[in-house]
Amino acid sequence: MKKIPNSPCIRCGTERVVSKIWEEKVDDSVIVNTELVCPDVECQKKVNIMNKKSSDKYAAIKSRSEQRAVDRKAALNARKSKKNSH
Repeated sequence: MKKIPNSPCIRCGTERVVSKIWEEKVDDSVIVNTELVCPDVECQKKVNIMNKKSSDKYAAIKSRSEQRAVDRKAALNARKSKKNSH
């Protein structure tokens, strides 16, 4: 596996290595993606768990925020229709 300079593991500090490279076409552009992993398999598993917890946390925050926006709009519409019915 190939090493990328200045790409330490966020958990142990070991230089990460390239595990996969792939290309995606978006409109008229080609994007090259590189997946880097810690060479220590157990450390990478822990990093994956940390990343999943973090993304789940932010997804829950975003969901609650969107629900509050829906609730605010419903409350505003209810107030408007109540005001117009008088």
